[in-house]
Amino acid sequence: MTLVLLSCIVLALGPSACSPGYSGTAKIAFVRDGQLWTIYPDGSGAYQVAGNTPPVVGAGWSPDHHLLVFRTLDSDYAQSAAGRHLKPDPLTGLVSDLPAGLNTVGVDGGFPIPIFFSSASVRISDAWWNPAGNRLLYRLTLSGSASFLRWELAQNDQPGGIATRTLPASLAIPSLGAGAGDILGIDERGLFSLSASGTGQRWLTRGLPPGHPLPATLERVLWQPRQAQPAFLYAASAEPNGSAARVALLLQRPTGEVQRLLTCSCQQFAWSSDGQHVLTRTADGSYLVLNLDGSLRLTIRAEADSVPYWSPDGRFLLLDGRHTLWLIDIQTGRQQLLLSDRTPLGQLNPANSKLPGVAARLQPVPASLWEADSRAFVFLTRGRLWWQGGSLLREGNGLYLVTLGEHGQPQAAPHLLASGAITQVGWTYQESTVSFLF
Repeated sequence: MTLVLLSCIVLALGPSACSPGYSGTAKIAFVRDGQLWTIYPDGSGAYQVAGNTPPVVGAGWSPDHHLLVFRTLDSDYAQSAAGRHLKPDPLTGLVSDLPAGLNTVGVDGGFPIPIFFSSASVRISDAWWNPAGNRLLYRLTLSGSASFLRWELAQNDQPGGIATRTLPASLAIPSLGAGAGDILGIDERGLFSLSASGTGQRWLTRGLPPGHPLPATLERVLWQPRQAQPAFLYAASAEPNGSAARVALLLQRPTGEVQRLLTCSCQQFAWSSDGQHVLTRTADGSYLVLNLDGSLRLTIRAEADSVPYWSPDGRFLLLDGRHTLWLIDIQTGRQQLLLSDRTPLGQLNPANSKLPGVAARLQPVPASLWEADSRAFVFLTRGRLWWQGGSLLREGNGLYLVTLGEHGQPQAAPHLLASGAITQVGWTYQESTVSFLF
């Protein structure tokens, strides 16, 4: 693997790369003890990109893998009791909106560009890249205010708001598209689109779809990834009283035609990374993979509330839960339990049917566990130390890498790359339309 990696790096310096979409580097990023690190897939070259003064609480790769955006605590807030006792989400490592600054930096380090200067009076989310890799979207709220919310779109190379635009109000995280670069949002008047620069608001529906505003995880409008003329996906109530007990997942094509893909008790939905399937989770904890004609491709009974990670080629799906890690091959339907803490499957926590309100400050996972060629991935053990009948007790908790064979089988036992208090890890860019909200 080391020889292949070196060959790819050499080729990336020339006119072509090893495979379509290859990033030019294979470094993996992770957050440990408030520091941002990168490391090579063979465990060498560990490099501290940003220290913990102030602490790093979130990071994500640019689409070309040359830049990282990271969030650092406001220095005053970091010294407060709340700042010293942050509680990241146990599955994703995400930290909620808080007083912080945003920065971009090259993969090899250097001087970060402060995209947003921190303030103790302003709470800010992580930032999400657009597919073109030249803009960043983030959310601002005023500390102590339940009503003030603002979405901002900033250039990735301009400091302190020099090239930042405030977007029109949206009930949900705006969807950043490729192709024409349009932005999708939703407010009290209906679904709307914007240009890539955040201007030219245009209405796509007359009024809100039935049931809106829906709970936060269902309020989204999502561009179809990797399409020159993308459709978009959204949910509407399927109940006469407009409740969210049952919703219809609707696909609106570029022609304006609206197709109902599914009626379900859905709690989350997102696209596959290749834009050819839709993933949804239902109230009973099932995961459904839908074809674009509305037919059911797969039903998956993994652990409820797992975090989905699609491979870049759309073939594989990882479901990363509190107790288990599952690998699903979408082509063959094969479902493999890779990792567990030996909790009996029948005792795993049932799905939580309570949906977050429309005002919940949720966010997508900003980076993927997968390598760009979809043949390797990384994961954090978090106490899950039983790997396909074997034990990882000797190596212990940490950040591991797995390589897959041609038929989607792990080729060897996982390889330990790093240990310590690691809260987040990402190998490649992940579009926000592919992630559930947490």
